[in-house]
Amino acid sequence: MMINKTYTAVFFILLLLVGCSNKGKNSDKNTSSSENSSSVKLKHAKGFNIDLFENYTRVTINNPWTNNGAYVVYYLCKDDSTSVPTDGYKIQIPINSLVVNTFSYFEFLDQLNELDKVKGVTDGFRIYKKEILDGIKNETISDLGDPFHPNFERTLAIRPDAIVKSAYNQMDIQNERKVNVNIPVIYTLEWMENSPLARAEWIKLIAAFFDKPAKADSIFNDIESRYLQNKGIALQIKNKPTVLSGDAFQGTWYVPGGKSFNAILFNDAGLDYLYKNNPESGSIGLDIETVLIEFGKAEFWFGCEANSYRELKAKDSKYSLLKSVKDRRVFNNRMRTTPSGGNDYFESSIAHPDLLLMDLIKAVEPTLIPNSEFTYIKPLE
Repeated sequence: MMINKTYTAVFFILLLLVGCSNKGKNSDKNTSSSENSSSVKLKHAKGFNIDLFENYTRVTINNPWTNNGAYVVYYLCKDDSTSVPTDGYKIQIPINSLVVNTFSYFEFLDQLNELDKVKGVTDGFRIYKKEILDGIKNETISDLGDPFHPNFERTLAIRPDAIVKSAYNQMDIQNERKVNVNIPVIYTLEWMENSPLARAEWIKLIAAFFDKPAKADSIFNDIESRYLQNKGIALQIKNKPTVLSGDAFQGTWYVPGGKSFNAILFNDAGLDYLYKNNPESGSIGLDIETVLIEFGKAEFWFGCEANSYRELKAKDSKYSLLKSVKDRRVFNNRMRTTPSGGNDYFESSIAHPDLLLMDLIKAVEPTLIPNSEFTYIKPLE
């Protein structure tokens, strides 16, 4: 289930140089955190906190690179005249329009019934979600173009209430503060969480900007319940099958670290991942010779970047040496795609870890869930 490095770079790179806004930044220094009344309970996610005050909600994106302090803080108010502390950015909620530069949030917005708030995107041809594609076609949603060189003037013309984008490194805030056009940026870091359920829980983060905490909590509880139910089914799998993940890209094969969400997903699906004890949470780059030595006898291979065994072998004849290839147990993540390059795996799977888990279980032991169909993965032709 390893995400291809090129896709990751496209989806999680800094897509638009628009700074967090000073709009609404309040000079009232008397508002103290001692007024905090409660916090939203997070069961799995560690990348953000939501604290509830009498007149506003404080959303804190934690800094994963320093593990010390906040990356950015937002103060969400229903009344724009509300005074807030000066260590963050003030946003009036609920927000009514968005530019979304990270495709994985389309599904969160859809679950919250807020997809119609999307007014701008980048890389429209890579999008899978029909409602967004229809919006681009009907010109109700602007395609801002290349994510590395987005159309700045078109963004200003949209004048969104906020821009949703992934933070890619710890210098993002400093770089983007150089540009101040009064459009707040909602930074997301769900991709750095170490478990599938933690990533899915970021629906609570985006829901806060629409003043929908109860709905997000209900949605996530249902997802968690289904995930745990599927995890229980996977316990019936005997003699955990061994698994290989990822594929070679420009001479390097990237496999998930032992502390990554992929490694946890494999374990929950009843699979034995060779690097499960590895301390890394990100990707590990290997050459194909190392893969052949360490994963050559793996029984299943997920995340292959090919549609057929013929195509796979044409890429590199060494693939034929893998047991998973010999036994025809190779799967890609291309069950739902568009001709232009959209792939629902990169959009909605983050919000549906229960379906990802079900896919793996069906691939390994189809008799356990005989009436289900693959959602994101499919066997090679």
